[in-house]
Amino acid sequence: MRHSKTVGVLAAALLGLSVSAHAAAIDTSKRIKVAMVPKLIGLSVFKANEKGAMEAAAKLNIDFLYTGPVTASAQGQVDVFNSLIARRFTVITTTSNNPTELAPSLRRARKQGIKVVSYDSDVAADARDFFIQNTAYPPFGKALVDSVAKYIKPDAKIAILSSTPDATIQNEWINALKTYMTATYPKMTIVTTQYGQSSTSQSLTAGLNILQAHPDVTGIIAPDGAAEVGAAAAVQKLGLTGKVIVGGCSDPDSLRQYIKAGVIKESPLWDEVKEGELVMYVARLAANNAITANSTFTAGDLGTFTAKDGVIIFSEPLIFNAGNIDNYHF
Repeated sequence: MRHSKTVGVLAAALLGLSVSAHAAAIDTSKRIKVAMVPKLIGLSVFKANEKGAMEAAAKLNIDFLYTGPVTASAQGQVDVFNSLIARRFTVITTTSNNPTELAPSLRRARKQGIKVVSYDSDVAADARDFFIQNTAYPPFGKALVDSVAKYIKPDAKIAILSSTPDATIQNEWINALKTYMTATYPKMTIVTTQYGQSSTSQSLTAGLNILQAHPDVTGIIAPDGAAEVGAAAAVQKLGLTGKVIVGGCSDPDSLRQYIKAGVIKESPLWDEVKEGELVMYVARLAANNAITANSTFTAGDLGTFTAKDGVIIFSEPLIFNAGNIDNYHF
């Protein structure tokens, strides 16, 4: 009995050490201030990031602030950054409206010892410590094209409705989708590219303009949350459901009605809430100097990730469709 009891005590002690070691993998003893600065306040996908970030911040001893411009404005973001620098935040996290306009203030932040983590849409590489890329660009470009091309003719005319002309992530996706489209659907033609300024109402107007100016368009790829909703609303408003297919990327709550109506067949994205969590884990590790540009790290229940030259891929594309849309709520 004594032997058995001793083994049990040793096992419990070892288990305790194991649990403590795992818990101590991320040092949360010092409270830090982390800001999340989206392209604009109010967009549903960014609110989903905020939700995940707040949950992670509570676990990681982070004093969290969510703040940004009310419109998709690079200067608006710069003004926010300058305020955060003056208030000595530990880490600034942001998704960029313009990679070059944001760079000077973020470089200044880094010179003052503030860590910078970009996510979703990158800034200039020398203006941040890490970039959390939603998905790798080639598979996401493929998913964007397939969200429309699978449901229209191989020689169809399509349009692109994006956010702003200088939005980093949208331009990367557009380049990737063009590469994939040229290789896989060589007879498909992009007749116009328009911009909705990450505003649902402006995207609706742009969508109506596209469909009225180009009545032969049978597909719209909208690689922006507000743009996809605006394009889908334009199709419905003109009574073109079933005749024009909309694809792109937005949150499931915004897309649900359009997917169920058949305006959108499928739409790639990723889990925005969990991505917000990852942003806070990377911010905490960066503040601790516990992650390098080329390293592997664990972010709690999210699992293990790899940084390569400062870039961290979050996930593979997650495809929303009529079969799974009700499983997701954000």
